Amino acid sequence: MASSTASVVGDSPTRFRYRQHNAMIWGEYVGDTVAIGRFVGQREGNQISVEFVHAHASTGEITIGSARSQIEIDAFGRFRLIEDFCKDDVDHFSVCVQSDSAGDWTARIPGGPAAAMPGPSVDGLVFVLESSTASAVDPDAPSRFRFREECGVIWGEYEGDTVTGGHSVGTRDGDVFRETFVHELQATGAICGGDSTSRIGTRGDGRLELVEDFVLDGVPGRSVCVEIAG
Repeated sequence: MASSTASVVGDSPTRFRYRQHNAMIWGEYVGDTVAIGRFVGQREGNQISVEFVHAHASTGEITIGSARSQIEIDAFGRFRLIEDFCKDDVDHFSVCVQSDSAGDWTARIPGGPAAAMPGPSVDGLVFVLESSTASAVDPDAPSRFRFREECGVIWGEYEGDTVTGGHSVGTRDGDVFRETFVHELQATGAICGGDSTSRIGTRGDGRLELVEDFVLDGVPGRSVCVEIAG
């Protein structure tokens, strides 16, 4: 990050690592005021739209927002992202420039206020789709969801059934977590996105389940996922 109206960019600016598969975008960020951040979104031409979640480095407070970036190329052939973003219902503007340095992506706030969240953690767990109003579940290749959780930030990836691959980011409040997701359809290659609210429960055999209410490309639905061995 070269400049931002949301904070003073110091000697350790926030660094963003982008991943792209066709029009699907996801990635991570850390540094400056951010302890850990994740984002997902889509690219259309030279524009990128993402939803993001991060934990603040000094307080552990969770911030959720959205951003829209215009890709430019400078005189040296480096990418520049001219970004309009909304954080805590306030509009901001930032500029990010391509860097050759990978930096340290493992830095965290040790023992930070948000390091231990109440309720059942989904970190490292794998869930399989059991039912969904959005599609008939393929019993031989149902969608599988793998989650990570740290400092109150949840992110994951999924594939199977009708989905080539997908990514999600969100946060948890006790046994409820809220996500934004984006995925690619196997049949057409189209990119779909939406958001969801899931309640974490426990079945009689001790496995966790996720009962999810979601909106996919404007259409509401419900699904149930159950924990399986990784």
